[in-house]
Amino acid sequence: MPTAVTPIKRSKELAPLSREHHDGLLFVWKIRQGIKLGIAKERIARFCTWSWASHFAAHFQKEEADLLPILGPLHPMMEKMLEEHEAIADKFAEIMRKPSLPAMERLAQIVNYHIRFEERQLFPLIEQIATAEQMAAIEAALADEMPACGGWRDEFWVQPKGGSDLN
Repeated sequence: MPTAVTPIKRSKELAPLSREHHDGLLFVWKIRQGIKLGIAKERIARFCTWSWASHFAAHFQKEEADLLPILGPLHPMMEKMLEEHEAIADKFAEIMRKPSLPAMERLAQIVNYHIRFEERQLFPLIEQIATAEQMAAIEAALADEMPACGGWRDEFWVQPKGGSDLN
């Protein structure tokens, strides 16, 4: 019998970033669904371009600005975060230049892995070692939280009426 997954209890200061991570996991699911349904790579690529501009770029800037001062740029977890941000940005840029389904699947894979790393390892460490003043600074910086990743109209991840784009 499978064991139940207990949700991670996140501090109120980091909760806005965790909510954005939820949107990131939905992004991953949508990309994978589109691929599974045989949706044209150009449609998925347009969604990727929009997601980068409306969500991921600003999210990465926030994390770097708000979390980097706590651990410093030479801490192994910060190095990992920065390297993964760069890899994700590079993969988005590749898809924008030349869309391909393998690149999109790889993007979904690295975004998923990255979010799991931050939620399971980086954020708990930040919550453990940050001072009350540092946590208050994070909370203040994130007070103007980004809205949920809504607004995209082409819901390609839903089975299209006429079947896949490959028909």
